[in-house]
Amino acid sequence: MASRGKVVGEFNKGKVDKLLPPEAVDIGARHRIRRFLENMDAAILEANCEVIGRELPNLNRDTFLRMAVRVAELRADYLRAGIKAADSRHPDAAAVAELARLRAAYEEMQSVYEAAERVIERGYVKLG
Repeated sequence: MASRGKVVGEFNKGKVDKLLPPEAVDIGARHRIRRFLENMDAAILEANCEVIGRELPNLNRDTFLRMAVRVAELRADYLRAGIKAADSRHPDAAAVAELARLRAAYEEMQSVYEAAERVIERGYVKLG
């Protein structure tokens, strides 16, 4: 916001180092932090591969396609109910409740599919 040609809240920037904790300024500490985070990423990858591989051994193209189709079907159900409810300016309570139920089912299944996509993107499953 401007006032008489000046920016309200204007300040002089100092050295960025003044805003960082001492560990972030120290190059050795930054390397240790980066190594720690890289090791954690590797451990998380290994844990996810192990757990998902053990708990869901049959993930494959058909599994993901079935989920994608289910999301599309639930989206269509939700839209169909919304179009039907739009016939009335004030849909009755049952129609509104049905819309809420269908939306919840669609959104939950969509979230599951997005989680499955992340599993693939991050390499937690072996695709054949």
